[in-house]
Amino acid sequence: MITLLRRLASIGFRKGFRGGNRIWLAVGLLSWFVARSKEKGGEPPPVYRETLAPGESIAIRVFEPPR
Repeated sequence: MITLLRRLASIGFRKGFRGGNRIWLAVGLLSWFVARSKEKGGEPPPVYRETLAPGESIAIRVFEPPR
């Protein structure tokens, strides 16, 4: 999906700037913004991931930063 939007943005910018067609320029801008928001809008990747065996546990501590 993002690849198609990027391709549409490329075509829109090319036809909009070189050809002078405002509609293609608007299509390029809109598809670029949608692709960008889909790329950046997901959940952040996990910081740490570990598989626990049966009987294992983890302890999470939160320390206050030094002042």
